[in-house]
Amino acid sequence: PIPTFSQYEVSADRGGLSKILVNCLIDGVYSFNYSAQQLDKASLVWICNPNNPTGTRIPQENIINILQRAKGMVVVDECNYEYLGETVVDLIDKYENLIISRSFSKNFGLAGLRLGFAISNPQNIKRLATFGQYFRVNRIAEKAATKVLKYLDYYRKAWEKIKKVRDKFIREINELGFSAYNSQANFVLIEFKNKEETERVWKHLKEKDIYTLPGWENEFSGLDDQFIRFTIGEEWEMDRVVKVLSDYVKKNQKPI
Repeated sequence: PIPTFSQYEVSADRGGLSKILVNCLIDGVYSFNYSAQQLDKASLVWICNPNNPTGTRIPQENIINILQRAKGMVVVDECNYEYLGETVVDLIDKYENLIISRSFSKNFGLAGLRLGFAISNPQNIKRLATFGQYFRVNRIAEKAATKVLKYLDYYRKAWEKIKKVRDKFIREINELGFSAYNSQANFVLIEFKNKEETERVWKHLKEKDIYTLPGWENEFSGLDDQFIRFTIGEEWEMDRVVKVLSDYVKKNQKPI
């Protein structure tokens, strides 16, 4: 499904694989629209939950439906599941074609260490081990992972704080007349009316030393130039973003 994290497509291209890209963002609504024919053809279905960059929650019943219909493997990337609070781990024993990927990099403050792991049945894990690793795990990353697991209460409080800041940010952005997508992650996607408007907003933010991910940066497959993704930071940082965007709206005399 697209739009989504571009590394999935990049990895497929490096492996010489053909791709079936299914646009799931239509008229401002993100929803699965796979056909039975597409699932029959796919040897691998890759689902990001919550999706990046939209932050959309993929209902478990939709994932189960794909697991039942897919002819090949189904990977559910749960690298941001800490904000969602839902997982399909309990489906591992029921569906042999399910693999779950997780990460320490995103939400444990270990972005530079590239540490992740997979969850599946023993047969699938043994098969994965034969392929090696794209990002090698070093000893520093191993030590860091064992440490952060001792402070889960601290991280849970941090995630709850980020969720509150995120929800406030979405509400205030929409009140300005922008179109912010409801998110179940630590980022928010905003859609603008056209590329020109998006570029003006992006430049205005950059002039104020606020750096974002616009659609033209190629970080996301299937995302066009009408979008900018914002990562949620401290409350004062997001308040500043809202203030800068509010000033932009006032300067242009009307909402976007």
